[in-house]
Amino acid sequence: MQVERFCSTLELPAESYLILFTGNDLVTDAAAEPLHTIASLLPFWQRESLLPDVQWRYIAHRHGLPVYCARSSEWQFWSEQFNGEFKRFSFRALLPQLDQSDFELIASGSQLLTWEQDHNYCSRCGSKARMHPSENAMCCDSCGYRQYPRINPCIIALITRGDEVLLARNASFKADYFSCIAGFIEPGESVEQAVSREIFEEVGVAVKNIRYHSSQSWPFPHSLMLGFICDYDSGDIKVDGHEIVEARWGRLDEFPLKPGSFAISGQLMQAFDDGLQSK
Repeated sequence: MQVERFCSTLELPAESYLILFTGNDLVTDAAAEPLHTIASLLPFWQRESLLPDVQWRYIAHRHGLPVYCARSSEWQFWSEQFNGEFKRFSFRALLPQLDQSDFELIASGSQLLTWEQDHNYCSRCGSKARMHPSENAMCCDSCGYRQYPRINPCIIALITRGDEVLLARNASFKADYFSCIAGFIEPGESVEQAVSREIFEEVGVAVKNIRYHSSQSWPFPHSLMLGFICDYDSGDIKVDGHEIVEARWGRLDEFPLKPGSFAISGQLMQAFDDGLQSK
């Protein structure tokens, strides 16, 4: 099914899914469902009379139907007229209840909308840029430069020692919430070098036997997370006190607050636990 990559509200295909962003939040129905159909948004009225006239962006197909997203402050005011039928949730707050396909669609939409919003001008010459008609690219007609969506490669690693893991609490985490060590890959580094460096910088230990597990696109803001499991080698825990404020060893069940399976960090923990159970 051929679809337009960008369209107005009036041009939306009658059979399509819609994702509504207001800032970094999502407009959901009363059951916290973030994907809508036009019929579910407007069961009794015509869309042209009540849906804000915004630009919609095509993301992908789901169950044979196109999925479009739009970001506008108007959604907040639009939803308020329906007496609680629609709610507003942060994307992060919805993560535990999203299945993988919904997460990927929403993450893609969020990243593309943010990239387009933040790259209206050429980073080389400063001229106004325009969207490429068929690619995810911003084009500059003045100097010919083409900008593609920014994706930052990051590592995330679970450190193991026997049946224990070393988890850390970031300064931005709530109390008692621990997760894996993560960080950006620096220019010129291999991913294995980045794993060793980030772990040493953040918790002061050396690791060995670094092995790749899986990857996940992570939209906070535009990261590709490369997940690893590694073994403790040497050193005592020493946190920097700024980014990481606490770190400790323990069995997984000794950390009551940790990422769920929606996040690659939770998947690394589950893989480690599965390995213990199979021994």
